[in-house]
Amino acid sequence: MWLILVIAGGSNFGKLPSVLSGGGWEVPDSQSQNASQLLASEFEGRSDSSLTLILRDPNHAAGSKLYNDKLSQLVDRLKTEDGVKSVFSLLDTSPALHAGLVGSDPNTSIAFIDMNIETDYLINRMPAYQNRLAEQAESLGVEAYMLGMPAFQGETSAQSQKGLARAEAIVLPLIIVILLFVYRSAAATATSLIVTIASLLVAMGIIYWTASAGVQLSVFVTNAAMMLGLGVGIDYTLFMVSRFKLEMATRGDILDALSRTMETAGHTVVYSAVTVIVSLAALLIVPLTAVRSIAFGGITVVFVAGLASMSLLPAVLSLWGQRINSRKQREQKSTNITAGNKWRSWTSAIMRKPALIIVITLGVLASLALPAFNMKLYAPDFRVLPAHTDVRQGFQLLEDSFGKGATSPVSIVLRNDNSDLRSPEAFAAIAALHAGLSHEDHVESVSSPAALFSGMAPANASKLLMSDSSALPVDIRTMAARYISKDGHTAAFELKLLDYGSSDTSREIVERLRDIVLPSFPLPEGTSFHIGGETMAGMETAKAVTDSLLPVLAIMLILIFIILVATFRSILLPLKAILFNLFSVSATYGVLVLVFANGYGSEVFNVESNGYIIHFVPILLLALLFGLSTDYEVFLVSRMKEEYAKSRDTMQSITVGIEKTGPMISVAAVLMFAVFSGFALSGVLPIQMLGFGMAVAIVLDATIIRLLLVPAAMKLLGKGNWWFPGKRKSPSNADEQSNSVIQHDYYS
Repeated sequence: MWLILVIAGGSNFGKLPSVLSGGGWEVPDSQSQNASQLLASEFEGRSDSSLTLILRDPNHAAGSKLYNDKLSQLVDRLKTEDGVKSVFSLLDTSPALHAGLVGSDPNTSIAFIDMNIETDYLINRMPAYQNRLAEQAESLGVEAYMLGMPAFQGETSAQSQKGLARAEAIVLPLIIVILLFVYRSAAATATSLIVTIASLLVAMGIIYWTASAGVQLSVFVTNAAMMLGLGVGIDYTLFMVSRFKLEMATRGDILDALSRTMETAGHTVVYSAVTVIVSLAALLIVPLTAVRSIAFGGITVVFVAGLASMSLLPAVLSLWGQRINSRKQREQKSTNITAGNKWRSWTSAIMRKPALIIVITLGVLASLALPAFNMKLYAPDFRVLPAHTDVRQGFQLLEDSFGKGATSPVSIVLRNDNSDLRSPEAFAAIAALHAGLSHEDHVESVSSPAALFSGMAPANASKLLMSDSSALPVDIRTMAARYISKDGHTAAFELKLLDYGSSDTSREIVERLRDIVLPSFPLPEGTSFHIGGETMAGMETAKAVTDSLLPVLAIMLILIFIILVATFRSILLPLKAILFNLFSVSATYGVLVLVFANGYGSEVFNVESNGYIIHFVPILLLALLFGLSTDYEVFLVSRMKEEYAKSRDTMQSITVGIEKTGPMISVAAVLMFAVFSGFALSGVLPIQMLGFGMAVAIVLDATIIRLLLVPAAMKLLGKGNWWFPGKRKSPSNADEQSNSVIQHDYYS
């Protein structure tokens, strides 16, 4: 059955990028989404898939004969590309309009490419379009690039695939080396790899079939699902294979060993999968399609990994039998990872001064968390792309010649369902608004219908617009269609600011426009306004993520608390676990800000720090970290609970619990760290942030939390660790012991 599923999933894995979307970051019914929809539906040349061509000839000025000859060749070939409807460039304008198409560098100009192709379809074709354009430009001795959201998303998708390949090339060899070192058995190593890769292929197949059915899934689903799938898949197989190796070395009977493995490690894996799925499910309340799709990908891959561990893995183990252990291990009948005395000595030392340990460790975590108080969120822009990519170089050329604001203009769309905005009174208001916006601080320039008739009385401009369109020159008519809708009920403004769209200055300007300037301006009666563009969209998305953070956290804490109470049959242990996880997540946020926002060590990842964290990273980290951190809590505390049920000695239960589970938790942490570090070096900034954050959190969790805080806190709590309302006082009887989810010791 699994072989059939793997073949079906694997056959679609390569086709997955073609059905993923670069969008999904819009907040439903927000100003930016409404503005975007109006721009795409009401104006000619402004569809969702429209592009901008930027051309620079180092030897000839824009508008010169030689420059125009090269531009003409580029345009003629572009018109042969599938989906290109028209191209409006210097070749189509009079000298009066050249200023709007030529930058501060006289050798650079832009042109508008109108497309009649669906955006999601175009995204997958953009890298090929760019390559053909680059080849032609090189043959002509010029630089030429296509820009716009489809170009950015297409390059993001391409870089995501390349980053995934790089991460796999780093991670898989590391995993093999670590597993061989831990297992000391090629058969055991192969088993972990077979089950993990099989679960990934099946999960990717499910994601492909879901996206093919019309569900919008983000291009980041593949990377996030692969990163999480490798981590939990290897983790789950590690615990189960290790237990099976032990049982085969001591029992020898395959069925008996499998049964024992499923009773112990199997319970843990099921619990782990449920915990991670519950944490990710909380993200489904975030009102962003992209975040929900990434959560869906994570839920899918964890569910399949858990299912594979419960079905495929036992089947593979039954085939190996005694051969799961190497010949040397079979002769020695031993699978110990490390001597327990060191862990016992460590734990005893920690519990001598538990209060001091808690104060110091919480102080360290709090210090690491301090930078997180200044965390600022932003939407990914062209600067997340590697410097060598065509789209990044094109945006850089646009910035150099037209200014930073040209890379992310602010759109203002006026809409009046009842009146014509071309009427004399309405157009006079448009002209007045144009003048007012031009005088706003940090606004470099404004493009609007009024700008096309500069120096002309609004009444005369209105008459020209409302008359037969043939009265206008072709170039003026074409540009006017970009700013006034055909029915006259919608008008558009474009503001070029002095800074990037994600800067504090740009945000302040947009907030002023939204809250003060436009509401107080005497627009024609019945006219509404909508602000769009990267800045407004980024602000709304960041607000949606921030507003969702506490509800997501509350849902996760409640569900995890319920699961932990049911597992440990304790009140204080779940509260302790949640409190320490909050410290761990906060410290991870702080280190993330320190590196990627403030730039301390960012050169290691070959990224530019700009003071911001990509908006969806913190909330995804929150869900992932709580799910994975709780895994380790269960592995450790369940063993302590079992020992306490036998001995009724809190000190001994803590010591034995760490002695028996510490080695495997450390190995699992090393594997997780290797996986996440590989993705931190993938070259795709959002995934780099996620991978780095996960790697940092795993280190903190496996060291400071599990080896310092947990034993110290449990020592102070004493018998309070095991308090539960209504619990009988004889937890050592058979009925009470059967309530433990993890019944037996993994290594003794």
